[in-house]
Amino acid sequence: MRQKTILGILVTLITFWFSPFALSAAESAAVQTDDFWSVSDPNDPCFAGCAPYAAPWYFEVIGATAAWEITTGTRDVTIAIVDTGVDDQHPDLAGRVRRVPGCGLGPTNSVDSSHGTFIAGLIGAIANNSISTTGLDWGVEILDVRVMNGSQGSTHDIAAGIKCAAANNADIISLSFVQKGSQLSPILQTAIQEAQAAGSLVIAAAGNDGYERQRFPAAAEGVLSVGALNEALDIASFSTRGNWIDLMAPGRNMLSLGAGSSNAVRRGSGSSFAAPLVAAGASLVKAHFPYFEAAQISSQLVRTAQVYTGQGSGITYRILNIEQALKQPYRSHWQVTTAGQVIALGESKHFGDLGNGSSPRDVVAIAANRTGVGYWLARSNGEVAAFGDAPILGDLKEISLNRPIVDMASTPSGNGYWLVASDGGIFSFGDAQFHGSTGAMTLNKPITSVVQTRLGYDLVAEDGGVFNFNAPFLGSGASTALSGPVIDATSRVSRW
Repeated sequence: MRQKTILGILVTLITFWFSPFALSAAESAAVQTDDFWSVSDPNDPCFAGCAPYAAPWYFEVIGATAAWEITTGTRDVTIAIVDTGVDDQHPDLAGRVRRVPGCGLGPTNSVDSSHGTFIAGLIGAIANNSISTTGLDWGVEILDVRVMNGSQGSTHDIAAGIKCAAANNADIISLSFVQKGSQLSPILQTAIQEAQAAGSLVIAAAGNDGYERQRFPAAAEGVLSVGALNEALDIASFSTRGNWIDLMAPGRNMLSLGAGSSNAVRRGSGSSFAAPLVAAGASLVKAHFPYFEAAQISSQLVRTAQVYTGQGSGITYRILNIEQALKQPYRSHWQVTTAGQVIALGESKHFGDLGNGSSPRDVVAIAANRTGVGYWLARSNGEVAAFGDAPILGDLKEISLNRPIVDMASTPSGNGYWLVASDGGIFSFGDAQFHGSTGAMTLNKPITSVVQTRLGYDLVAEDGGVFNFNAPFLGSGASTALSGPVIDATSRVSRW
């Protein structure tokens, strides 16, 4: 018999925050017809407030109304809710929820699914149907993956649910639970890594501890972690905190769907309900920029977030701003000279450089970090300098190199980088993994470039030869009559 490890999850911490309320038929039908609405304002009664609840305060904070003028989402994007299950009989979720036989534990009764249904409502409650409330993404498909019974779940079931969500083309996987203990379960770590390798963006709630600590799976590598704010835009008293958290989003006094009643709405608080807003924001970004991959969606949300210092806490953090995430594509890049001077173009900003006039002309590359508001410069001797909010992850300045460094590339997550030497030697920093090199091979021509791929990297030689490491071979220029040596290469969609 398989041994199961029981996890403590956020639902056990926030159930008492739920306050149920069901709309009467009269209230559901009482839509104002003589008010002046924005094109994007939904007619759902609770959008403007339904007694005893005030209008949802958080849509304005995250720029939702302006975002809806740009996109309201598409069925082509899928968010998997890996949780307690979703009540697909709620009229505000009709036709929006998909289940896959064998994916998760299957349907459950409406009481057990209250947590997952609340999350589903925040993400995608149907807009403009004149009942209850509305979600942030009006078009997204919701993949229901039930992995818990009430307030408990096993690592095996949760890991299997994450894998199944990714295997069924979930663009975004929303996790609103935390694992007990200070270390991520290896089983969950493997599942998350497999989902990321398949192209899914994993978003997780930071927890409801009320103090600074790391919680998993939110603190896992590459996971977009989300803490909760109150109405004053301070960190909510219950929210876990720390500089490891990527984004903050509203999480107190949230209004969403209740399970088991035809037009039920409820109020709830918790980081469990901040994470789904970010997940829905991610799905809107994917709808508007369909060519964005998971790491780019994550970077876009973090890069365009509002930088804010809480009045009560004095802590500075980033608040989800979906309006800006949709309005600010990557219309910018940096250039760097061999003397280390950085030129910021388009919407990019200058965060510093090495061009002080006395630097040797040995700078060979620049690479952007995860947020897009920082970068690294690499010198031919392997020294790396960090600017903006790019962290110092290490370099080779104390190492005697066989050949000079010629290029660098950031990882898909933007949390690390590779340095490559002209002989194809690869050096990994941050979350960059070593997949192999040409350092021990006899090359016809030296390596000039390293190109990031989803799971690895390509090395490109001066004669156009391409060497793949944990990446598919797509061809090379080695058999082409070149007018000159190949000096650089890039993927089709990437950071500047």
